[in-house]
Amino acid sequence: MRLAAKDNESQTSDDFIQGINSWTSLQGNQQSRKLSCYYGGMTPPDKSHLYELHVFALDKLLNLKVGFLLNELYHEMDGHILEQYTLKGIYEN
Repeated sequence: MRLAAKDNESQTSDDFIQGINSWTSLQGNQQSRKLSCYYGGMTPPDKSHLYELHVFALDKLLNLKVGFLLNELYHEMDGHILEQYTLKGIYEN
């Protein structure tokens, strides 16, 4: 039996921890911290833009909570990065 995909599983799954995105900033209309911890779609949805996916191989599990900040992630990873890779792609509408 195949299950149907959810509209935005990042809002309902509890098997991974997500950090906060830039939508809490002035440029992001100061969206609530809670709503800024999820995937919100392509931005801007009508123009080409660059996505970067940063992958890190670590020698430990990180102690982070939902809504962590980027600098908290880098602090936790400091001294524990074995390898890293950045994949870049352009979204085009």
